[in-house]
Amino acid sequence: MRRILGVLCLLMATLAVHGQITPIPWHPQMPAPAPKAPKGWKGGGRAQKAASSKFHMTFDKITTIKPGVYVAEGNVRFSYQGMFLTGDSVTYDTNKGTLWATGQVAVDFEDFTASGSEFHYDLEKGTGTLMDAYGVQKNGDFTVYGKAIKKIGDGWFQVIDGTFTSCAAAVPPWSMKVSRAKFHVDHYAFLTNPRFHIRQAPIVYLPYLIWPIKPERSTGLLIPEIGSSTSKGFTLNNALFIAPQDWWDDTVYLDTFSTMGVGVGEEFRYVPSTATYGWFHGYYIRQKTNHKKRWDFSWTHIQNFKKGWYFVADVNLLSDINFPRDYQRDYYKGTVSGTDSRIFLIRNWGPYAFTAKLERRLQYFTEDRNLTQKTLPGIELRSSLKSIGHGLYFGFETSADAFQKDYADYLPQPVKHSLTYQRLDLHPFFEWPLHPTLWMDVTPRLELRTTGYTSSLDPYTGEYDGGSLWRNYAHASVDVSGPRLFRKYSGGLKHVIEPFFTYTYVSRDANALHAPVFDEVDQVVLDQNLVRYGVRNRIYGQKGRLVFDSSLYQEHSFGRGLSVTGDNSSRFSPVSLLVRAWPSVDWSADFRLRYDVLNHAVDSQFLSLTYRPKSSKRDEFITLSYLKTQNLSTSLNASQVVNPAARELRLAASLTLADGHITVTPYLERDLLKGDWRNQRLIFWYRGSCYSVGFEAGRRTIGGFRDSEYRFLVSLKGAGTVVDLYGATGNY
Repeated sequence: MRRILGVLCLLMATLAVHGQITPIPWHPQMPAPAPKAPKGWKGGGRAQKAASSKFHMTFDKITTIKPGVYVAEGNVRFSYQGMFLTGDSVTYDTNKGTLWATGQVAVDFEDFTASGSEFHYDLEKGTGTLMDAYGVQKNGDFTVYGKAIKKIGDGWFQVIDGTFTSCAAAVPPWSMKVSRAKFHVDHYAFLTNPRFHIRQAPIVYLPYLIWPIKPERSTGLLIPEIGSSTSKGFTLNNALFIAPQDWWDDTVYLDTFSTMGVGVGEEFRYVPSTATYGWFHGYYIRQKTNHKKRWDFSWTHIQNFKKGWYFVADVNLLSDINFPRDYQRDYYKGTVSGTDSRIFLIRNWGPYAFTAKLERRLQYFTEDRNLTQKTLPGIELRSSLKSIGHGLYFGFETSADAFQKDYADYLPQPVKHSLTYQRLDLHPFFEWPLHPTLWMDVTPRLELRTTGYTSSLDPYTGEYDGGSLWRNYAHASVDVSGPRLFRKYSGGLKHVIEPFFTYTYVSRDANALHAPVFDEVDQVVLDQNLVRYGVRNRIYGQKGRLVFDSSLYQEHSFGRGLSVTGDNSSRFSPVSLLVRAWPSVDWSADFRLRYDVLNHAVDSQFLSLTYRPKSSKRDEFITLSYLKTQNLSTSLNASQVVNPAARELRLAASLTLADGHITVTPYLERDLLKGDWRNQRLIFWYRGSCYSVGFEAGRRTIGGFRDSEYRFLVSLKGAGTVVDLYGATGNY
């Protein structure tokens, strides 16, 4: 989390890694049994009243200087009210309640441990001074050392002529030298005359700085993002992070663009209970170049009520399709083709689920011909497959929806229209899994569906005629797997051959052409009478691990043709081959090929190789893929996906090098037909002992638009991001 009060800009181009050291000679432990105390020592060398509290001290030797004043020597251990001290020699004045420790002195204040050459401490006031001191926060989040460290109150310390850093190296990669500093462990440090150093070289001087040293979220100004863009000019992005409570925080943005003006935004996150959480994001800018108002809005909320009730909201709104590309901070969210917004109220019990919903889908097209579809409202009741006896299973899907569609005609000038209609859908289905033998499975399935619409359309003109209709069809299928043949080989290999056969029949309904299309309920392919047949091969290695899996299949229609080229058609679909292999636990391969029987040529090829080391503690991988498709024929079956002509090469990887210090994440996508890089992306991070340096660069082509972006970040342990520079260019 980037948080710090003040503005600090620094460059960390090259930082060496040094061996870790701990100047504290030892970490204090609880005291061991003490030797016999001298005559006159009250408490037997173990306990003595001081300011109405008990202390505990052990030693090798003790000398009485005068009544009430003692000098303990040799492996001295002294504990008192959460403070634990070790040293070579400790002089304890029971009359004044003071300590004076010399030699190898180390003192533990529970949240803060320090060592030095000499320590004076007042037990009654809880204050003291440690000379030539070196201190470490309990979790090692920060280190402070200087001429003296003073304890000035409960949890409060002060350092004189000291150094603050989150590094524990002899020469820290970064540090801040101060004249004075007052800090509260796990809260803030108030630094006077801080000088920021990279190694031993001073970089930045400030008269005063408030530096967060608390491990949890803290309120404060985030480090500004500084950059430039060809479209927005010089940019300065500021943010205020607010975290007054553990269960919510808020980030307010104020961005200045020399070309476009000032943008404001907010990101609010909340978790009021373990069953409820959500976040909100909004951004607005009125561009001074054309006075156009541009904005985005998103809200996500998830709440778990009692007795199976859930509420889910996912709302996403944009002023225009290009807003994410121009103002989105996340590179991967810079391109969208539409926005979806949904609000659900869900109840689950057993195999049943009830859903009430509101939906809005906006699909962006050119020339302001956007399509907006709304469900206002919709209800759905469904059941997963449930046994009804004798091996037969039953399930259903039922829904009732009110729709509104806003669209534009494809005329020289778009003419917007609005249509409102309702739909009722009833969809019961039955399944009867049969296992006549151990080497064969047979699964018949029957689906019935009737859907009513209060409005219909002319299939030739696409115009809505306002008349109602009912669409009815039956979908019957039989899946047969087997007979399965297998053979075991020496070395633990097992080969399984499994022929399969699927017959599908879908009745015809002429009304289906008049049904308006909103979602998958309407997008069905009727009038089918076909069979899919093929064979699977599987090879299992030792311990039953699948090492090879292939499927070769084809479809044949008993009615209309499945492939068409010009005036020629065929009732046979292309032949498809799918192969997956895992030669080792680290390597996998995926190969797909489709052969067009009408044109006697391969029309689709895909090959992917992936390396993912299982022994790595991180998610490391390398994936190289190649895709080639060409339009040889048109598929008339929804199960056969036809891709436009393409030839692409893609590389995606996430690699960890140098014992986890370096992470490299490249992504490359090249259009081999056009001979152009469509997408190039590189993320590089170097993680040192107490700092991280990151660099991101990307270039992409979106239609006729091409843009490039880069970003440079420096993060310090215990402080977050302290440098955030970026730049961008874009042109058509």
